[in-house]
Amino acid sequence: MSTATTYINASSVPASEGRKCVDGRYLPGQASGMIARPGGDGGYVMALMAVNHVKKLGLTPEQCFNAVYKVVSHYKGFCFHTDQHVDTENNTDYRLIGCGHLAMAATKHFSAAYDLESKEMQELIIYARSVGEIEKKMHLVTLAGEHREQGVMIINSKDYTVLTDNPKLAQMYFVYDAWRDREFLKKIVKEMQIPGVTFADMKHESELQLHATLHNLAKGLPIYTVSYKKNEPKVTYFATIS
Repeated sequence: MSTATTYINASSVPASEGRKCVDGRYLPGQASGMIARPGGDGGYVMALMAVNHVKKLGLTPEQCFNAVYKVVSHYKGFCFHTDQHVDTENNTDYRLIGCGHLAMAATKHFSAAYDLESKEMQELIIYARSVGEIEKKMHLVTLAGEHREQGVMIINSKDYTVLTDNPKLAQMYFVYDAWRDREFLKKIVKEMQIPGVTFADMKHESELQLHATLHNLAKGLPIYTVSYKKNEPKVTYFATIS
């Protein structure tokens, strides 16, 4: 607990516009202060695809992407990431992506836990990456290094968040901005105006997909909740991921 508290005290930053993934490999200056949520904006598309799958709305992966993109492009653009294991100087494979949240949902072994079909997720990844080549409002960050997260931080604040990686402390954490993610999700649902898609639907699928990724990528790690009184953080141990 003291290690996590020390980290948060040294790594709290003001909230800023835009979204990124919960991945701990974002360095200071790479999307610092943005809403950290699984898969970045790609995670919102995944949630919509899951609602579409469960409620049989008949939307294609491309239509789900376009619906989310139309909204988020007005709020800092469409933000997601890959990594240097998938994207190198000499190779870019549009079928793959270095984001565990998207990549796991695209595999047959894991897709059902996300209320998705792997084939549709594979179509989404190809489409999103190809759109990224022509749309100036697509922001694909390439992360470097290995996963060395020491825990999960769930942030409940509209004004502050925590760096995912602090090189000065040689530590990194998965970070999820729960309060800001929920509020932005409300905005997306309201502005998409898709018949049959409610905030409750999207919230349910987002939470289901978050838990699937935590189970797959953060098993055995402690979860801490973080709130702020003015600019002073309060850290509470919540649970260990099983």
